[in-house]
Amino acid sequence: MSDSSIRSRAATLALMFLVLFALILVPWGLRRQDLTETQKSRFASGPVLSLGAESKPLARIDQESIRVAVTGLQKQLDLSIDGPYQFRPVGSSKVLSRGDKLAATTVTATGSGLKIGKIEYAITRLEIVPSQSPSVWINGHEYRGTVRFFRQQGGSIRAINVLPIAEYLASVVDSEMPTSFGVEARKAQAIVARTYALDVLRSGEGNAEFDLFASTSSQKYLGFQYRDGSRRLAGESEASRQIVRDTTGIVAMFQGRLFRTYYSAVCGGQTTRGTAVFSDAVSALKSVSCEYCREAKLYRWESELPKAVVSDKLKEHFRGEGKSFDRLLSMKLASGQSNSGLEVPEFEVRDGKRSHRISAATLRRLLPPGKVYSPFFTVTENSDKLQFSGRGHGHAAGLCQWGARGQGLAGKTAYEIVRYYYTGAKLVQLQ
Repeated sequence: MSDSSIRSRAATLALMFLVLFALILVPWGLRRQDLTETQKSRFASGPVLSLGAESKPLARIDQESIRVAVTGLQKQLDLSIDGPYQFRPVGSSKVLSRGDKLAATTVTATGSGLKIGKIEYAITRLEIVPSQSPSVWINGHEYRGTVRFFRQQGGSIRAINVLPIAEYLASVVDSEMPTSFGVEARKAQAIVARTYALDVLRSGEGNAEFDLFASTSSQKYLGFQYRDGSRRLAGESEASRQIVRDTTGIVAMFQGRLFRTYYSAVCGGQTTRGTAVFSDAVSALKSVSCEYCREAKLYRWESELPKAVVSDKLKEHFRGEGKSFDRLLSMKLASGQSNSGLEVPEFEVRDGKRSHRISAATLRRLLPPGKVYSPFFTVTENSDKLQFSGRGHGHAAGLCQWGARGQGLAGKTAYEIVRYYYTGAKLVQLQ
């Protein structure tokens, strides 16, 4: 071999070594790739709704585990397991007991630990590790992954489902948005839900025992399937799993960082400035016009409540704040506009002796469920009743789910939908 050939081969090997060394130095969790125009075009095209060989491999970020609180604090939980399982202390490989199947039973707290059926375990943190997934049923919902029980002070129990992010997202997509909303809207939902979950994980703000709630306090998560009376309903589908694969690793970033991608069902024509509702909202959540959700049932709504019911709720609320309040005499808009997305309106309430201000968001939380659907409403007094006229469903900050549907039907891509509702956000793919 000539000297020039030797030098050429040495240079090639050195270059290969440097590339390999650089890749090793970059932690996989921090690697990201901005979507090029070509990738955006591919991403915008509809998916093949199958899980065959054509499916994309999952990004490693989607294989990370997430801990979801699937129940609140309860005195008793219903449990059954469809296949072989082991009971272990949380964080240990020690096997406390095992079985081939577990018929319907209950989980309760004891003075020193947990009781499953008739067997007591002298530990406060127990994990069910099934041989097959999904197979663990809690309170009528079947879950993938493992399930943990945590005994709390006072004798209550909480159940936590631990599973890969991709499997969690497959259920979130179907739980939050039906297939009738279209592929592009559901891709946008997957991206936004992934961003939300990862931002919570990376921020370290979660509870010591879990990261997210399974309710709309975080994101709606129904598990693999659930019972509704005598029926079994799917919590995820082949279509939602494919949506997750087609968007694997893709998140929204603002100024180079993940952020809390708040979203709601219907904005009613104008989204809300994020900081008007959430103290941690970034400036990407601006108020934007949205005429794409007009077909939603709650685009505009009206409801009615007895004045006495509202009066009792206000009295209880102000008492908790150390203030006095008697019978409600009047309620008037004090600031903000019901059709504005910049600020949440405030109302002045009077009892004849005194007056207090209360935000429409707080008032909405006080009143009976299913009566006031958003904080954007006006109130008309009618003798002993109050008439509420409002727009939208939810807080209206960030992505409007019905608006995403409308944009998808109008030919917008998931990339365009996300960018529309989060001004200045950039889509990147985490590896």
